[in-house]
Amino acid sequence: MPRKRDKLGDEISEMIEASVLEKARQKLASKAELPDGVITILFTDVEGSSELVRDHGDAQARAMLRRHDELVRRVLKEHDGIEVERAGDAFMLAFRFPTRAVAFALALHDRLSGDGDLRVRIGMDTGEVIREEKGYFGRTVFRASRIAELGNGGQVLASEATKVLAEGRPEARFADLGEKELDGLGGRHRVFEVLPSEPSA
Repeated sequence: MPRKRDKLGDEISEMIEASVLEKARQKLASKAELPDGVITILFTDVEGSSELVRDHGDAQARAMLRRHDELVRRVLKEHDGIEVERAGDAFMLAFRFPTRAVAFALALHDRLSGDGDLRVRIGMDTGEVIREEKGYFGRTVFRASRIAELGNGGQVLASEATKVLAEGRPEARFADLGEKELDGLGGRHRVFEVLPSEPSA
């Protein structure tokens, strides 16, 4: 009997070790994919997540946020983006091309349009970043985060750099919101709202 228990224990240990190794491999592979140089950093954030819990209860709110996470990752894959970090109900994402970031943001909001309870704000900036072991560092990261904080649920905001590099795409138009102060960055920064193109008459 002790031998059977030892064998079972060995099998469980091997399964746990294999699981840990696989998770580590996936994490390393994911980080290895992170582009560097000039890229577009995009932040998403669910507006009023605490109100979701208040209005729907813990279980239903968590299920809604899980569906949100799954949708973000599905749309991200469709637009060749990379998940850098996830914290709470917010994502930090990276795109090699600003046009892909803009297309992702509009597609995500379009998919969420049928769910009035989930309102997501998005902000992005394009520029040079420093790639680190656990993600990115640099002014572009901070600017994208601050731009996202300016928005309301349902809005997509972008820096002037992103606008200049991504405008001209048929699916998007940019509304100038003027110059804004971004906490901790100094000066004033021109911000644009990204909107779907108006349908042709």
